[in-house]
Amino acid sequence: MKKILALIISLSVITIFAVNVKAQDRIPLVVAPARQNVALDAGETQNLSIRFFNESNVPVSGNIRAINFYVTGKDGSPVLLENEDNDWIKLPFSKATIPAGDVLRVNFKVTVPKDTQPGGRYVAIMFEQTGQIPESQLDNEGVQAISSRIVGLLSIRINGSVYESAFVDTFKVPTFLEFGPIPVYFEILNKGGLHITPIGQLTLTNWFGKEVDNVTLESKNIFPNAKRTYEGSLGKTWMFGRYIASLTASYGDQGKALTINQFVWVVPITLILIIVLGLIIISMGVVLIVKKFKAKQVKLEEKLEEEITELETLKDKFKDKLPK
Repeated sequence: MKKILALIISLSVITIFAVNVKAQDRIPLVVAPARQNVALDAGETQNLSIRFFNESNVPVSGNIRAINFYVTGKDGSPVLLENEDNDWIKLPFSKATIPAGDVLRVNFKVTVPKDTQPGGRYVAIMFEQTGQIPESQLDNEGVQAISSRIVGLLSIRINGSVYESAFVDTFKVPTFLEFGPIPVYFEILNKGGLHITPIGQLTLTNWFGKEVDNVTLESKNIFPNAKRTYEGSLGKTWMFGRYIASLTASYGDQGKALTINQFVWVVPITLILIIVLGLIIISMGVVLIVKKFKAKQVKLEEKLEEEITELETLKDKFKDKLPK
């Protein structure tokens, strides 16, 4: 019994140790702020800071870098340019250790070269754990809350007249539906020199020009030479007639407009066919019943006529024998 208990205790200790080792494979790191925006003139310098939190119970050592990133995917996920360190950012150190449950504050300088043209530049301030480093994973806002590599995104706007240009690259709405709501899918392409955040709404109007529904656009950043996809739905299940699905939005400092619309017919043909077929069947049933009734009435009238004729014949036959 003692040997069995000792074996059980040993196995339990090994299991706990294995679980602890596995739990430490991914050390929780959190960055704040996850995103920063700053507007600077060419030649200007500004001091900024970023904090990295270590939420684990062990210290974490790693490298700190400032690298460029760009966004081209429709989901807005940034792509880190591993081989492009940003020379506008001056970090106080390149290596650091964050104690367990503590925070590392990194104060850094941003200096925009004097000959820089107006527009946007995009930098990721990254803390990368030394040792085994899994592939970087970023969500659509640019930050994975728990990872062995964590980044804060910095958008730098160089003040001045920036070229702004965007348009609706794709706008898909079904031309015909039997039932609502109406699905809407569209993509906005930014061809300007600075990221934009379109503001607007999708609107549905009926064939009398009355607005029947509207949906506010989700707030999304669209980086230069990148697209973002939007999806939504308009209307309700029961609709009938011709409708217009419209997109109206504005973007940029000058409030440039994005507008597009498309017609869509909503007609519940299957339901209408079922109703029409039902009415036809009911009408045919009524006609048959009426015909039967009329045929029966004609037979009764004929029989009645025969009986009257027989009575008249009998009357003529026995009229001399009838009492006076």
